[in-house]
Amino acid sequence: MNSQEAKRILALYRPGSAEAEEPEFREALEQTRQDPRLRQWFEQYCAFQEAMRQKFRQLEVPPGLNDSILAKNKIVAPLVWWRRPAWLAAAAAIVILLGLSAFWPDQRQGDQFADYRARMVRTASRQYRMDMLTNDHNPIRRFFATNGAPADYVLSKGLEPLSVTGAGLLRWADTRVSMVCFDRGDQQMLFLFVVNRAAVKSPPPATPQVRKVFDLQTLSWSQGSNVYILAGPEDPRMLQKYW
Repeated sequence: MNSQEAKRILALYRPGSAEAEEPEFREALEQTRQDPRLRQWFEQYCAFQEAMRQKFRQLEVPPGLNDSILAKNKIVAPLVWWRRPAWLAAAAAIVILLGLSAFWPDQRQGDQFADYRARMVRTASRQYRMDMLTNDHNPIRRFFATNGAPADYVLSKGLEPLSVTGAGLLRWADTRVSMVCFDRGDQQMLFLFVVNRAAVKSPPPATPQVRKVFDLQTLSWSQGSNVYILAGPEDPRMLQKYW
């Protein structure tokens, strides 16, 4: 994991929560110990989170707000919001938060291949949902074609002998992603993710690249109009076995 990937993960981190024990956050936190600039940003980010909590704790609930929300079929006179002390406090808090916004990380989803790969691996390592269970590629391809996902995927020679167990339809930004699940033969699963090449920037070359992402080993390559990611349990022979 590089510092850019770690920063994107830590931008979702809530200081003081149990998330620090999750594998992806542990790896990202470890990267802060290796990169002083990332560590400085993370310290500022945590300080921002704590300052934001403190300011929101200081906000007073406007009197009668609960009754106003629960009231039904009742005409309520409009309130002049800028004359209410509670709104003045909220406005002051907003000013303070704007001052702190310089420390707020850019949490927009990136469009680089590394961002896409990280998202797919998280899907496979945390939870995944198969939309169909079958050991036949034909209905899988029809399912993808009907739903606007890549159906023209080409299996590597190493994947051809494996039994397919099902498929799922995922999203990346505005693009549909095809997920094909394989039985590796040792009670372990392999996940093949296929997306249109135009959906990601800096796609991998035709020659497959092996890289560990979080707690899974990945094999990535481009072929034709598609980009492929094969993810599964860590195995140093991944390239030789499945390519």
